[in-house]
Amino acid sequence: MTGPCESLLDSNDRLFIERFMSLSKPQKCLIVRFINRKSIFVKPASYIYEEIENIADNFDFLFHAEWFSPLKPKNAAAFVEHLTKDEIIQIIDDVKAHSNASSNQLVYKKSQAKAALIDCLLTGASSKDIVKTELAKSYWQGSFDKHISYFLYLYFGNFHSKLNQFSMRDLGVMRTRKEQAQVMARFADIESAKSAFSLHSLLNEIRIQLPLLSSAANVVEEPTPVVVEEQIIQAYSSSGTALNPDNGQSEKHVFILSHISNLPEAIGAKALDLDAKLQFLLASELLSLDAAYAVQLLKSINTDAAQEKWVREAYKLGLTEQVETELERIIQSPLSEDLLAFAEDFLARKYHKKRTSVLTDMLRENSQTIQIDEMHKGAVERGVVAYYEQRECRAFRTENEIWRALFGLYFWREIYELDGLGLSNEFEHVPTSLKTNQFYEFASEQIEARLSTTDTKATLIQQLSMSAAKYYGQGNIVFRWRKNILERLILLINHSKLDAMLALLKAMTQDWKNLSDGFPDLMLIENDKLRFEEVKSEGDQLRRNQLLSIQKLQSLGFDVRITNVTWTIDPLQPYAVIDIETTGGRAQHHRITEVGIVKMIGGEVVAEWQSLINPERRIPHNITSLTGIDNDMVADAPLFAEVADDIDEFTDGCVFVAHNVNFDYGFIKEEFNRLERHYRRPKLCTVREMRKHYKGLSSYSLANLTKHFGIDMQRHHRAMSDAVAAGELLNMVNEKRLAKDNER
Repeated sequence: MTGPCESLLDSNDRLFIERFMSLSKPQKCLIVRFINRKSIFVKPASYIYEEIENIADNFDFLFHAEWFSPLKPKNAAAFVEHLTKDEIIQIIDDVKAHSNASSNQLVYKKSQAKAALIDCLLTGASSKDIVKTELAKSYWQGSFDKHISYFLYLYFGNFHSKLNQFSMRDLGVMRTRKEQAQVMARFADIESAKSAFSLHSLLNEIRIQLPLLSSAANVVEEPTPVVVEEQIIQAYSSSGTALNPDNGQSEKHVFILSHISNLPEAIGAKALDLDAKLQFLLASELLSLDAAYAVQLLKSINTDAAQEKWVREAYKLGLTEQVETELERIIQSPLSEDLLAFAEDFLARKYHKKRTSVLTDMLRENSQTIQIDEMHKGAVERGVVAYYEQRECRAFRTENEIWRALFGLYFWREIYELDGLGLSNEFEHVPTSLKTNQFYEFASEQIEARLSTTDTKATLIQQLSMSAAKYYGQGNIVFRWRKNILERLILLINHSKLDAMLALLKAMTQDWKNLSDGFPDLMLIENDKLRFEEVKSEGDQLRRNQLLSIQKLQSLGFDVRITNVTWTIDPLQPYAVIDIETTGGRAQHHRITEVGIVKMIGGEVVAEWQSLINPERRIPHNITSLTGIDNDMVADAPLFAEVADDIDEFTDGCVFVAHNVNFDYGFIKEEFNRLERHYRRPKLCTVREMRKHYKGLSSYSLANLTKHFGIDMQRHHRAMSDAVAAGELLNMVNEKRLAKDNER
């Protein structure tokens, strides 16, 4: 009771801690073991831990001290879910033998699934009968779950984190951010902490219960309880809607209305956010039951999601004038840029007779279409980068990474090191200020001071460099560390306006939620000018978060375009036709002995690369018989590590082509993996493509294809000879592909 959360404990919490501290070590260990289990139920006889002394006696003490209690009928359903299939059958048999339950209701087969047996027991026996069985009596339930849940919530801020995370940390199984954590209370006072805990518990409970309730069409057969009926009348009265007691209310309807009118008071920012989520959930579920009232509730919820849903649902109900007025109000004073974009688009399309959306306009006004070789399907951004590099334009895949790195390096201290901000504990990943979109609100003074110190591009580069040097490698949720991170940022800064960069940084502090992603895929520098491109292939759609980020960049003067990709056969597409010889057939266990590569553009060989490779192991006799490569030939050959750079550079920007491509590609990739290097290229298999375009041949082996089509091969099973032959097959394949492309 002396930590940062001391002020968030009430008298009952303190009494619980005092009681716990007065227990013996074995008793404390039993309680901690129980807490780390997923269930609130415990079978004392099943606890066997060598490090805990006198388990039975200590459990007996804890039971009589009311740390544990017998099963309560209200928890019977949860208890049954906890049991094994055999235990459920045992309880069914016990209930049938000792209660008045009808045998017709408890008929089962041992072959039935566990879910069917649970249904049989819960529908055929009362809760009281279940907890009276001998098996149920051998179980207890904890009497302190609410206290523990509250303590864990204060520390973790959620309900899914458990005490065992500390054990996993100590064992090295779970990484934490201990160097960044400040270990501080996430709530300002006990009122806001208790309020958030209560509302979060209720939200979780309702999320579980709603799907289980009967549909709106099923009317409650039992009379509505008086208390609940009064709550419903009160809820309807406040909305101005009349309630007809003669009309039956569905169980779901009653549940929703009673909760809407009886939500706990929300105190503090976290509780207010949870309250809004609760109301939005309930109002959304109410739409199918009472749309008019649900729409009124949605309008009262001050969040983006609720306001947008209100607009859509109210428009469906014919409230067009009200919707138009509200859209104008949102545009004048939007909650966020996300909501602003929605309001402008909805108003334009529905009221100004505009047939296109903001998304469509952006695609039309700032778009271009380029043709990319279809070999890049599945990696379209890489294909576009290769397309530009062939045209001597510097192209980089940056997407969100470069902007998040700029933000994270520039504001590292403000994000992680200011008192009261940063990570509340070492298990946390996202600072609360970013998670709640309140970073600028909490640190506006420090943010403005930081921005005021950056008066030149050189200063900005220096600030980022110093931050990278100080914090390099430290885990963070904002960006990933890359070797070329500063190089990319310096290019961005040197080709941008400083005012635009600082304005974007400030905007990200004010709306991290919407401006932390959605940025264009590529950064390009052509003729010493910077631009960004969002790449869209056939079937792709521009999402709203992308729209917001692109609009923000454009508003600050950045050149941003939409690049639509259509697939074709690009005659300028470079191909690296590769063949390798190896010590065996498995990439993870065998090694390469020779590599031969021919680079082809437009059907012509433009360059060749070949080398024997020392595999650092003996070559089997059968392999030598096949390839002619023996141990003496490779003794003085370079290691793969010594030629890796040459292979990487020679094949850069090329489609990787081979006869049975996965074999050659797999060996090359595995050799790079051994060097802890990444190797990735688009692939084309001449076996597959020849089968596709030249059907009906008896064999598609390289030897038989070269013989069938009269392709010269100097020495089969030597790398360069096989690569040249595969290159001839590639030309044949591309002739067929080009012909089909022209037909389209």
